[in-house]
Amino acid sequence: MEQIDYNFLILVGSNLGRQLLQNGAEIYRVEESMTRFFKAYHVSQCDLFVLTNCINVTLQDSDGQAVTRILRINDYTTDMDKVEKLNDLCRKTCETVPPLEMVQEELKKIEETPAFPYKIQMLGFIGLASASTLFFGGNFVDAIISGIAGICMQWVLFVFEKYRANSFFANLIASAVSALVAVLALQIFPQLHLDKIIMGAIMNLVPGIAITSFMRDLLSRDYLSGTLRLVESLLVATAIALGTGAVLAFFRFL
Repeated sequence: MEQIDYNFLILVGSNLGRQLLQNGAEIYRVEESMTRFFKAYHVSQCDLFVLTNCINVTLQDSDGQAVTRILRINDYTTDMDKVEKLNDLCRKTCETVPPLEMVQEELKKIEETPAFPYKIQMLGFIGLASASTLFFGGNFVDAIISGIAGICMQWVLFVFEKYRANSFFANLIASAVSALVAVLALQIFPQLHLDKIIMGAIMNLVPGIAITSFMRDLLSRDYLSGTLRLVESLLVATAIALGTGAVLAFFRFL
């Protein structure tokens, strides 16, 4: 096997882990994928420490010297399509062990893959809000109003994301806007079911990936990462409750 540039190897491997973490992969998946990647290139010793916002990796090169790289992760999203592509790339790399330059190029292509267009995301918010409202027992009119609330919610999140605003306040304002739409609609159509509309709309904000991830991390005995994911989930839930509750309380005391 040709001589390996361990500095480039750790660069490529840590970029793989960074993209997995940024797009919503669980901590154990990130560590497992990176470990398999390095083992495929015959790294004798690999030590990883991954948290929700940090990757610390140390390799031992052929001379027994330590090569270390630390990454700080600031931006997060949920893109299961990219996670799947990264998993496929990792599996193929472990099977074929291609040149590192080829792997780096594939990672670049995946990272530059555009997210779903804004209109598609909007349809997703409308569909989930409406379907959830029907699931919770609402009628067709409730589902329509919930879909409108979903549109407003997505617009708020889009604006906050554009200006890289704090996610806690983004969720708080988005939930408040959806509740406001529901309450105003109730003033026009008194027969609406306010609770069903709001429950359906805020399903778009429920941190399903974070909840699943913290449970899997805890079951994998990664208690620190699991706790961090749990705190993240609780913060989102708190933001939803505060935003929705504030609007309902305001109109109740009018």
